[in-house]
Amino acid sequence: MTQTRWIIGLASGSCAESVDAVLLEVHGTGLELRVRLVQAVQQRSSRDLRELMFRVASAGTGDVRQICLLHRLLGEAFATAARQVADRASFSLQQVQCLGCPGHIAWHEPGGRFPSVLPLGMPAVVAERTGVTTVSDFWSRDLAVGGQGLPVLALADYLLFRNVAENRVLIHLGGAATVVCLPATGRVPELFGFEAGPCNLLLDGLMRHVTGGRETHDPGGKHAVQGRCIDPLLERWLEHPYLLRRPPKSLSREEFGEAFIAQAVRSAQQMHRPLHDLLCTATHFVARGTTSALKRFLPAGDAPHRLLLSGGGARNGLLWRLLEQDLAPIPLEKTDAHGVPADLRKAVAHGVLAALAVDGIPANIPSATRATGSRLLGNLTPGSSANWARCIAWMAAQTPVLAAA
Repeated sequence: MTQTRWIIGLASGSCAESVDAVLLEVHGTGLELRVRLVQAVQQRSSRDLRELMFRVASAGTGDVRQICLLHRLLGEAFATAARQVADRASFSLQQVQCLGCPGHIAWHEPGGRFPSVLPLGMPAVVAERTGVTTVSDFWSRDLAVGGQGLPVLALADYLLFRNVAENRVLIHLGGAATVVCLPATGRVPELFGFEAGPCNLLLDGLMRHVTGGRETHDPGGKHAVQGRCIDPLLERWLEHPYLLRRPPKSLSREEFGEAFIAQAVRSAQQMHRPLHDLLCTATHFVARGTTSALKRFLPAGDAPHRLLLSGGGARNGLLWRLLEQDLAPIPLEKTDAHGVPADLRKAVAHGVLAALAVDGIPANIPSATRATGSRLLGNLTPGSSANWARCIAWMAAQTPVLAAA
């Protein structure tokens, strides 16, 4: 009988509006993992934390002191969410093997001579507050081996959502629109994924810009649906070089950041078009950028039978309708139908990556990130002495040759 273990996965939204935590029941090891979601918590970030995040993000390179403070406070927020999900399940943290806490990406620059990423959320704080060994920063090792760091969740998506009876494509509508192709007959080295274009980082950025920060997002697309698409602006955006670049590829935060947003606002003002029209146009842009990428870049012969949607953008009614219209007759459904709520896909996937790390399984996929090789992902911060001893024993048992040496 396969030994059961429990793992916590953590995640933050694209703008750290909330911190998500999931408690997972895990059976099997490595590529035979099977996961059941036991409990979940979505903890809204404090106003002070949200304002600090906004100041750091708006400052571009930012102030070092503020970045360090945010690093610490996010660590505290992640730790609180981990404790809360265990409490809600009436479950002792002493029974949890490890937790996946990748941190919040404050900066990601996949191009240039020295690609880099800066995840915030102090893992030492998480391990100290919970007593659980913390696996953090799943991106840096992929960057070090020539990858782009994203999309690094492709293997977790394979374990969670692949079905041998049909080709599937996962579309995660988070800060970026991420595509992961899950062919029915695909082997792990053949997994394919990329970031198709911007999503909530653009839509939320527009809301914050035009409202002076009073509104941070457009809930359900209620403002965008009241507008009309500005076709000349949409066509201009669709010629952006990033959309035409072949995968593997991932977005720099600056690609569609403050400069792009400010120019978009000026263009709409020059055309005497209101906010609703600008948001409507941006939503059309996200949808068209995503569907065009699917049609242009998916491998021949892997036409999807089903599209699974996750992320905050899956709640945007206008975006959903536009995707549905352009991709018909392929059915769209949320990942909820497959055991993973759309809002929690990242947290669950981070828990899976933590499990793979202690199982000794390389988890980055070169065909998705352009890395030159597969590597074990994540940095391990020991929890309590007892928890760390159990992790060491587990890892030794997964690698008997190394243990014997």
